[in-house]
Amino acid sequence: MEEGKSERGCLPSALGLIAGFAAIEGGIVLVAAALHYLLGSGGYHPLAAAVAVGGVLLLFAGPRLAFLGSRASPKVTARQALAAAPDLALAGWFVLGWAAPQVIGRQAAGMLVGVMVLEFIIIHASIALVAAPQMIAQKATEGVWWKSEKAVLAGLLLIYSVGAAGISAAFKTAWLFAGFWILMANKFIGDWLTPATQMEERMQRHGARWSVSAGLYLLLTAGSIFIPVPRLGAMSASTGDGLWEQHPEQAVMMGALYFALLGFCELYGGFNRAPAGTTLPVRPA
Repeated sequence: MEEGKSERGCLPSALGLIAGFAAIEGGIVLVAAALHYLLGSGGYHPLAAAVAVGGVLLLFAGPRLAFLGSRASPKVTARQALAAAPDLALAGWFVLGWAAPQVIGRQAAGMLVGVMVLEFIIIHASIALVAAPQMIAQKATEGVWWKSEKAVLAGLLLIYSVGAAGISAAFKTAWLFAGFWILMANKFIGDWLTPATQMEERMQRHGARWSVSAGLYLLLTAGSIFIPVPRLGAMSASTGDGLWEQHPEQAVMMGALYFALLGFCELYGGFNRAPAGTTLPVRPA
């Protein structure tokens, strides 16, 4: 009997998540298409403006649809709003780079492709910089300075910085190297907003954010290969033959959706309860 109730409860939740995802993606596409017309040669038109407003409403209705199945009514706190703001701003930046790159730089789409390549390194770094120094330092014998937490942390930062510098050189822009540090800081904003006295909660939410980031990145990267999107204003100066180089709109749309989903997870407290297996080691007092 209980098993039957559980199955009936899972179906509405799954349908809610699918509907929420579709609403967020559809909202992004509508906003991008409307901005492409409004900020391009089309100029202002009431219908395009209405489409933009409708897209924004659909976008923010997405999380509510996702919660319908579970009948949850999450509250938004000031801390959650502050943590979500950078991700939602990044999603907006990607939408502009896709719809009207002339507003932020005509070759913005090419640089945003580089941002999504960087994000792969940043996801890896965001967990390694937290877990590896503690684990190595705990196993190190006394007096081995290069296995101390600070030394391991400095070494990892150097390695990741070299990787970021290589990607920046490949895309021929120093902005990507600066973006590496900005995006890295973004991964820890939620942690910094959590009081130091709540160390266990901080580690749990960091592990939850990392697992969601990694899962979304892999899922949306695969989706960007198979799901075509309109090119709109996305252009890239790259002459390579890779999919994202020839079709930057695929990567830019993926980036907008990726950061929007992360932002909504932050906004509605989705990282406050860590799934099983995502808890990081907590330093003993």
